[in-house]
Amino acid sequence: MMMLIGLLSTGVLAQQTITGTVTEPNGPLPGANITVKGTNLGTTTDFDGKYTLNNVAEDAILLFSYIGFVVQEVPVDGRTVIDVTMQEDAASLDEIVIVGYGSESKRDLTTAISTIKGEAVTQTAVASNPVTALQGRVPGIQVESFGGQPGGRANVFIRGVNSLNSADPLFLVDGLFVDSMEFINPADIEDISVLKDAAAAAIYGSRAANGVVLIKTNHGKKNQNIEVKVNLRTGVDTPSKKLDFINGQQYTDYINQRFANDGVNTVVQWNGVDTDWQDENISSAIVQDYGFSISGGGENSSHFVSANYFNQDGILVGSGFERINFRFNNRFDKGRFHVTQSLGLTQGKLQENRWYGFDGTTAPTVALTNPNNEGGFEAPSTDVQGPGGVNQFAQAVLEDNLVTTRTLFGSTKFDFDITDNFTASVNFGLDYTNQRNFQFTPTFFMSSVDAVRNDNQENDLTDFRSEVLNVLVEPTINYKQEFGDHKVSAVLGYTYFLENEEGTGVFGQGTQSNDIQVISDLPASSSIVLLGTDNTAGLESYFGRVNYNYAGKYLFSATLRRDSSSRFQEGNREGYFPSFSGAWNISNESFWNVPEINYFKIRASYGELGSTTREFYPTDAIFLSGQSNVTFGNSAAPGLAQTALADPNLTWETTKTFDIGFDMSLLDNKINLTFDYYSKDIEDVLVATNIPSTTGVSLPVIRNAGDLVNRGLEFNIDYSKNDGDFTYRIGTNFSFNVESRAGDIPNPILGPTIDEDLRIVNATRPNQPIGAFYGFVVEDRVNPATGDFVRRDINGDGTIDNDDITLIGDPVPDFVYGLTFDAGYKNFDFALNFAGVQGNEIYNLGRYYNILWQDGGKLTEVLNAWTPTNTDTNIPRASVSDPAGNQAPSSFFVEDGSYFRLKTLEVGYNFDEDVLGSALLKDLRVSFNIQNVFVITDYSGYDPDVSSTNGGRANLNSGVPGLRDNVNPLLGRGLDARAYPNARTFSFGVQATF
Repeated sequence: MMMLIGLLSTGVLAQQTITGTVTEPNGPLPGANITVKGTNLGTTTDFDGKYTLNNVAEDAILLFSYIGFVVQEVPVDGRTVIDVTMQEDAASLDEIVIVGYGSESKRDLTTAISTIKGEAVTQTAVASNPVTALQGRVPGIQVESFGGQPGGRANVFIRGVNSLNSADPLFLVDGLFVDSMEFINPADIEDISVLKDAAAAAIYGSRAANGVVLIKTNHGKKNQNIEVKVNLRTGVDTPSKKLDFINGQQYTDYINQRFANDGVNTVVQWNGVDTDWQDENISSAIVQDYGFSISGGGENSSHFVSANYFNQDGILVGSGFERINFRFNNRFDKGRFHVTQSLGLTQGKLQENRWYGFDGTTAPTVALTNPNNEGGFEAPSTDVQGPGGVNQFAQAVLEDNLVTTRTLFGSTKFDFDITDNFTASVNFGLDYTNQRNFQFTPTFFMSSVDAVRNDNQENDLTDFRSEVLNVLVEPTINYKQEFGDHKVSAVLGYTYFLENEEGTGVFGQGTQSNDIQVISDLPASSSIVLLGTDNTAGLESYFGRVNYNYAGKYLFSATLRRDSSSRFQEGNREGYFPSFSGAWNISNESFWNVPEINYFKIRASYGELGSTTREFYPTDAIFLSGQSNVTFGNSAAPGLAQTALADPNLTWETTKTFDIGFDMSLLDNKINLTFDYYSKDIEDVLVATNIPSTTGVSLPVIRNAGDLVNRGLEFNIDYSKNDGDFTYRIGTNFSFNVESRAGDIPNPILGPTIDEDLRIVNATRPNQPIGAFYGFVVEDRVNPATGDFVRRDINGDGTIDNDDITLIGDPVPDFVYGLTFDAGYKNFDFALNFAGVQGNEIYNLGRYYNILWQDGGKLTEVLNAWTPTNTDTNIPRASVSDPAGNQAPSSFFVEDGSYFRLKTLEVGYNFDEDVLGSALLKDLRVSFNIQNVFVITDYSGYDPDVSSTNGGRANLNSGVPGLRDNVNPLLGRGLDARAYPNARTFSFGVQATF
């Protein structure tokens, strides 16, 4: 018995508390990890580099680690105080980077890949779409967002425009193909890799022509105690800018002057109404972002579970976005067998204001409400309210629209280590989306003028439900081997990717009551439109890659992928896409003796990528029923007419890319520099080709009939330093578009219409910028005698006519850039993120409608419009008839879209463990964040960050209300049709770890 007690006492005495300080050559090292080898026990240093570790055995071994420093193993040997000085490791260059079907040391990369850590995403992505975090932080990427639209999609351009069909890059979440990042919880992201050149992206073949974004989500860590993180953030969106509109009395005077200019003998009196429609439409709104995660792991497993609720009301009336996320990730190892699983569940609800800015704004002499009208609103109906137009505020309030999207996307990967060198894997992926597009517009009466939109005698109902199911099966086999100084790795794989899209719905009018909003109550009539889709496409691929590394000096990689797509006809389905890349680590050579330069690598690559159209059946002609109907006897027989031709010989677009660059680290890796030059030639571009009307159809035929040219420069430089209590990192990046244009295309490709007169501004013409603006060049003054624009005679023939229409603006920027600053002082942390765009133009349609259009309210600029007594001005005379054609596209509406924006400012404070006074609460941080702090720009609209997406009249004549066709953003780029005003967001956050 006494012996047993003695043994127990010895066991108790063997457990002790270890304290100490972790430093690096310049001072204390906060955030360093200390773990007991072979156990789950561990802690991190505070901001003074101090740590405390309880219940440590006398003979234990402590592991000290921190990114960028050598891992140290220190035996306890019965000590209770252990101080450690960490040594910098060139391993900051050995950071593991996600690449296609694997990972590589950053030092061994031969291609152009940029990375961003999850912490930077959560810091920046207070907005609903985490893709905005890439803007300003990753060289070679331009992100165009749709103003402040909650849940709005963004256009992402990686190294310019590489196709006329789509600019969207390929997104992969844990190896699964997805369409975008918008339904991912930013807090779940561990890191992001952006594959920019063809050699990096070629392993993904036909889906990678616009670049690849690889997103890795958190899977927890092995040998880690259960850790619960809570992230609470709430804030307010405020309008970042408002425009100056004239009031009711000024509008009345403007109307009377317009009558006089048009020779109309009418004078109106102000009706006493002065509605500020901008203030009615725009107001502050609440943003909420609440989430938690649970992570941990044992010796053979790790797991990560999270949930998040995000809600953004929207600063525009009738808009908002709500998202709920769940994620379940885990990883298991059993001997040579490994399983990695990732599952995400999301529900998003999006309500859009589809009216603000539509055809301008409402006249201030229109009353806010009118209880005598059905619906309670009015629209222009008298002379003092203008000749016509709509009440955009009323339309947004009355219209009930909601897009509900539920997604399930997950993957399960099985790995088996056949030997120490061979690993066989298979990845199963599933991406399921269920979406409901609902819109209901009640009956109302606002005005008999412009009755199409102001008098809705029958309510309108659109209810469309769709399902998308994408399935991925991907077996691979990996090989790795070292032979002395020789290191070889290879991967062979097969991809089967199946896309299924089904949808059904109805558009109809006239339910029995505005309170009844179900399709079963729609009356049987010819006005009912049946909606439906049923599409399937498949992609089958074989791919392989070989990497060779000699002594860390000479690096080589080669990739080949064969894709076969069902979108093409037999005989044209296969495409072969090779790539080659090499690098020379000069700093590893024995002759290298430049102590200031720690690392210097030169690399070059060439590769080919394929691209297809997004249409499921582009080689099939289109037939419509109910066309060319005929009568036999007294009976009508429905006809079937071919409305579009198709080219059965369509094949792959091919992007041929050359890249050369270097990576460099200086001054003990404190300065890191990356530089790249790239050249892209895109051949066999799919182009809408005009055909003679004698064919019997009016729509163009899609053919491989064009080419594009895209060349640019990019560089990134950052500097980091740990100076005692003060640590900081500053970085900047620039991406220059040296040349970006269409090459030889058979005919101009026109952009969307901008008004009810079907005017078009954007066009893509041979050997000219893509989606550029065309119109008349006008002087910065009007004709003092007539009050009309003075147009330039471009061709010098002495006559002003349509032959003088010329290029008046290019929406493609000369360069984009970013600047980041991250710092810490003791318990405080501080972050700034700047983004800029330079040299692009915007066609300001808001200015077009609110200065020259006949309907609606007007900007205060019209107070300086030409009159017989005000002839020295650049604002033309007010006119409804517009006999001189001042409303025609011209340089008057083209503005410099350059800007410099402080996107994010965040200040945080981390509480010390002794202040927390709880063994349960491990970390506590409070933070204050401002998004869109300021923007420096000459652009006169709401915001220069203009996304060329659906808006205004661009897609008004397609589909049905609530379900319009998407507009190709490339063809209408830089067109500020009705940008959602951007918000300035102030938020307060609490992050706690238990």
